[in-house]
Amino acid sequence: MKTAPRQTRALRRRAADAVAQRRERRGGRPRRFAGLWRYLAVIGPGIIVANAGNDAGGVFTYSNTGAKYGYSLLWAFLPIAVALIITQEMVARLGAVTGKGLMDLIRERFGVRWTLFAAVVVLIANGGTTLAEFAGVAGGLGLLGVPLPVAVIGSAALIGVVVMRGNRRLVERIFLALGLTFVSYIITAFLAPHLQWSAIGHDLVVPNLGHPSSVPTGAYLVDLIALIGTSITPYMQLFLQSSIVDKGTHEADLRLVRFDVISGSLFAVTVAMFIVITTAATLFSPSVEYPHGLAGSGVASAQQAASALSPLVGVHAQQLFAVGLVGASLLAAAVLPLSTAFVICEAFGAERSVQSSFADAPLFFALFIGILAIGAGIMLIPGVPIAGVAIGTQTLDGILLPVLLVFIILLANDRRLLGRHCNGLAYNIIAVTLATVLTVLTTTLVVTTVFPGLLGG
Repeated sequence: MKTAPRQTRALRRRAADAVAQRRERRGGRPRRFAGLWRYLAVIGPGIIVANAGNDAGGVFTYSNTGAKYGYSLLWAFLPIAVALIITQEMVARLGAVTGKGLMDLIRERFGVRWTLFAAVVVLIANGGTTLAEFAGVAGGLGLLGVPLPVAVIGSAALIGVVVMRGNRRLVERIFLALGLTFVSYIITAFLAPHLQWSAIGHDLVVPNLGHPSSVPTGAYLVDLIALIGTSITPYMQLFLQSSIVDKGTHEADLRLVRFDVISGSLFAVTVAMFIVITTAATLFSPSVEYPHGLAGSGVASAQQAASALSPLVGVHAQQLFAVGLVGASLLAAAVLPLSTAFVICEAFGAERSVQSSFADAPLFFALFIGILAIGAGIMLIPGVPIAGVAIGTQTLDGILLPVLLVFIILLANDRRLLGRHCNGLAYNIIAVTLATVLTVLTTTLVVTTVFPGLLGG
């Protein structure tokens, strides 16, 4: 078996030395607590990143799925959970073993041309997701009576100040805590009327590949791609690997890294499932508020999505939903432009730091300000549908995900990088299947769009 190159071994030694120095500075913990301190030092990125999928685009997409299809798409969450865990684990393993970010590895392994291609994909995907976050801010603050221009411009200015001058770590934790209000969907599910646990169990384990006659084939494929795209986004993979590298996590911590990734992924998918279950129980079937239900039509506004929480908080459903939506959206809208600028500058060796001046890091600041301005600017266009934008950008993520996934699979199979930690057969089967399924869905979507009657609409 080939040994790792000298440069990679040196990186591992430096990462191990850095961790040892941090432990020494802590003054040495009692031996009986050593495992706990090591766990706390490593844990975090997997949980935070996996739950980042439950942002504005995610909440609108999951709400739309439940309201439009009822429980019939619940089966998709089991393969999504497996695929999310496998994808996140590959990325986490690459970061822990090599000590480098994903774009850095793409440049070293595939060269500048492919790095440029990957950077364009990342820029488009993350730019679209940033747009979804501003849609979430507009929708959430709109429920609280804040006019759209004030909500969008104010949030963009707040994000700029926080990132450039504020205590970004503290603000991120506050936004993350606000976003966790979506856990209330789990409670609401048990209070919702017309809940059918037998139907939920059946649709969770028995795939239903058909779709309502009222939903065209193309629309069904768009919703299915969006469901996958919002659960496993390109942004999550890039941010996870960068976070692991920044923490100084190394090869010896792989067991804890895997636990972090698995637990975070399972929690995120559980919350997503309950959003679908709750909206299916409250919005899919006819009710007093929606006499004909939303079956076949889905969620078209933040007000409709918020009404799913009525069984829990009654008339305060809109306020609870708004708080969660704004918190989750602001967190992602703050992190996305910044991490995108970091990743692309890293790919080409450009200066990247918020502490630098514009003259020292022109590409970094141009990317950050540009993504922020475009995301906010598009939402100021009169008549832009908030829910449609949020769901549509998740479809874009699903279409672009296979491109990044191919790079991840190839890197995770490179013994020169990972040595004995490279992918096994099971990992490759699941990862390749995910990429293939998304590619087939995207191709079918294009065909049905060009030839509407080909698959029977």
